Amino acid sequence: MTEELPEIPGFRYARPLGKNVHLYRDAHGEVAVKLLAGPARAAELRTVLELGHPGIVTVHRAGRTGAGVLYLVMKHYPNGDLLTAAPMRFERAVDIGVQVADALHAAHRAGVVHRDVKPANVLLDEHGNACLTDFGVLGRDRLPWTAPEVLTSGSHGVRADVFSLGATLWHLIAGHSPFVVPRGNNTHAALEQRILQGSPRPTGRAPESLEVLLRQAMAADPAARPSSAEEFARRLRQIQHESAPTSATGNAVVVQADPSPRRRSRWPIYAGTAVVVAGVIVTSALMLQNNDRLTGQPEQVQPQSASGGETSLTSKVTVTATRIDPKTLRFSWTYPSQQATDTFTWRTNDDLKTGTVQTPSLDLYAPGALCVQVRVVRSDGSNASDQAWSPEGCGT
Repeated sequence: MTEELPEIPGFRYARPLGKNVHLYRDAHGEVAVKLLAGPARAAELRTVLELGHPGIVTVHRAGRTGAGVLYLVMKHYPNGDLLTAAPMRFERAVDIGVQVADALHAAHRAGVVHRDVKPANVLLDEHGNACLTDFGVLGRDRLPWTAPEVLTSGSHGVRADVFSLGATLWHLIAGHSPFVVPRGNNTHAALEQRILQGSPRPTGRAPESLEVLLRQAMAADPAARPSSAEEFARRLRQIQHESAPTSATGNAVVVQADPSPRRRSRWPIYAGTAVVVAGVIVTSALMLQNNDRLTGQPEQVQPQSASGGETSLTSKVTVTATRIDPKTLRFSWTYPSQQATDTFTWRTNDDLKTGTVQTPSLDLYAPGALCVQVRVVRSDGSNASDQAWSPEGCGT
């Protein structure tokens, strides 16, 4: 335990749960303690917690660490958040959307706007019910779910929350943010441009009525969105009614079936329901061969250099993943003829994280399944034309 962690009478520190969140225990059970590292709107936070809404996380108390950092003692939600739970069936996403929209509407009636609705801020309780957290807390990683008017003027109202909820539901169905292009340009500038343009593509995995609602919720013009979270919830309930099972002679809603694991693209975020097994090492030596996968033909990997000649150095990289604790995967890689001056660019399978490291290893926050690809960079520039990525290494 570090000096930044609070000493809470009657509780003892157990372990970290995630970034700025830690597990504590007392004689009666477990609680989650969240450190509010960024700016917080204390008055709004207090107002929404006093609502006691079932769709808003339960907070037992608040305090400050010795260094003056505000913290919340919350109910522990062992099922975690929704960031790694996607993709999921649209019916489940709609059910979650109704619960979150109801919680948002209660907060809006009390005069509180959330400002940071996203998958990581929706927790699942022991019964699988969705609970919204981080009211009044301004997060740093909210760009892929942020309304355009927030980017241009900082104006954040009810319809901006509706936009973010629509983007969150799209994420839950498709497996990644509606404004992220898997394996494409996902810099902040590129994401902002797509958000400002509005009207993201359909998920391809939901009935047309839901696709229309999500497109409207994420319209660039706030006036084109549902006017309130209450209206959004009402339309989601209508979709639930339309999609309910019907008799053999009734009219059933037909949607695209979930792809099998064999055919599903591996670049959307892998389902967070994968069982976490400490010490599992998963090594993948498969390159993505979309045509082969879609036609069911055997995959044949023929790595080549960017010029089409001999095999590139990066294609010889083998990435392995080892789970070192329930929330962390350690990725490491080997390849022939390694040089001490080599550096490495890496990216995750959701294309939301990327970076450069000096050594062939890195630890990543990953409570569920995650895959990484690597590119070797030689200091002398001898492989500068090699734009290939290594076969992905995956951990669960």
